[in-house]
Amino acid sequence: MVAEFRPEVVIHVAGNKDVRQCESNPGEAFATNAVGTGHVARACRKVGAKLVYLSTDLVFDGLRGNYLEEEIPQPTLVYGASKLAGEVAALRNCPGALVCRSGGLYGWRSPLLRWVAAELAAGRSVEAFVDVVNSPTFSGALAEAIEAAIERDLSGVLHVVGADRVSRYEQFRAFAEAFGFDPSLLVARVAGDRRREMMLLPDASLSTTASTGRIGLQPTPLASGMARLRLEGL
Repeated sequence: MVAEFRPEVVIHVAGNKDVRQCESNPGEAFATNAVGTGHVARACRKVGAKLVYLSTDLVFDGLRGNYLEEEIPQPTLVYGASKLAGEVAALRNCPGALVCRSGGLYGWRSPLLRWVAAELAAGRSVEAFVDVVNSPTFSGALAEAIEAAIERDLSGVLHVVGADRVSRYEQFRAFAEAFGFDPSLLVARVAGDRRREMMLLPDASLSTTASTGRIGLQPTPLASGMARLRLEGL
C-alpha cells in the first residue's frame, strides 16, 4: 500500500493494544507491535515517507513516574516491551522517524469513560484507584501535537501527554464534574496488589518539558481536555 500510494507521511497507530492479551500471547504481541512496525518502517524508507510511530508510557516500569525522554525504558509488561521493540524498529529502519509516546488516552468513544458515564448516570458508585497514576491525554490534543511535530519535521522520541499527573480517582472526578455527574458516587480505593492482576502501574506519568519546547505547543490540562470532550461528544 505504501509503495502504491507513496505518501509523504505515515502515522502508524495500528497495533495490538490489548495489554492483557499481549501478556498471555507475547509472540503475537511482538509480531504485531515490533515486527509489523519494522515492515512499515522499511516501506516508508523505500518511498522516502516520514514515519510517525505512536508508542506508550508503558515502555517504562511505572514505579516513580515523570519519566524523561532520554531515560532508558524498562518495561515490566509484555505490551510495553513489544512497543519498545517497535520504537527500535521504527528508528532503526526509517531515518528521520518520529516516536511519540503517549498514555492515558481519552476522547470520543473512550471505552473507560463511557463505562464510567453509564455507571454514574444510573446512580451507581464507581471504584476509582488513588494509587494508579498517569498523564491523561485528550486524543484531539495528541493529534494536534503530532501535526505540529510533522510540520516541524521532528525526529527521535517525543513525550506527548496531558499537562497533569493525576490518579485514576482524580481523572474520574474531573470527568464527573465536566459532564455534570455526581462526584460523590466515586469511591476512592487503593488498588495495591491488585494492580499487577489488572495490568496497571503505580505511576506511568511522563515528563514533557523537552518535547514541549520542540513541538511548540503546551500540553493540555485535564480540565481543558474534559471540557473539549464534552463539547465534541463522548
